[in-house]
Amino acid sequence: MSFLRRYWAAGLILAIVVVHASVIGYVRSRVARLQTAESNTVDMGRYRFQNAADKSRVYQFQLHAVLDPLRRQVGRDRISQQQMEIHEETELLLRQVETAWLQDPEQSQIRDRMMEIVGKHLDEPIVQRLLITDWLELPVPSSRIDIEPSAALRISQNP
Repeated sequence: MSFLRRYWAAGLILAIVVVHASVIGYVRSRVARLQTAESNTVDMGRYRFQNAADKSRVYQFQLHAVLDPLRRQVGRDRISQQQMEIHEETELLLRQVETAWLQDPEQSQIRDRMMEIVGKHLDEPIVQRLLITDWLELPVPSSRIDIEPSAALRISQNP
């Protein structure tokens, strides 16, 4: 009993330190799990193209694919394997689309067609939807080079 009277304060402080350390450890482990959460979005590249029907504008955007969370790693692998084929076929489509599709603020027709291309190359429905970001429509500057006849290069031959 004299032991308890003598060391009760030290025991109380030790108990408070243990409870405090366990709470801090629990909170840190929960925060660490939140930080390692992977995104379901995969960057599929930047596209820059000029439509065949309208040579006065250049279009540019960033494409992202939202993957099925249960098949995230398989989707990333398949997209990285087929990325260049998807990119090539998509650019071919974009150069030939109707100009009205390019004026649509939601790009719904373009997204639908690109989703068909992605689905064709991946062979299974891993991609849930496509996101188009950083859409730019840039005018093509007209470049005219005037060469004066007096500035032409002259070659003279000596007999």
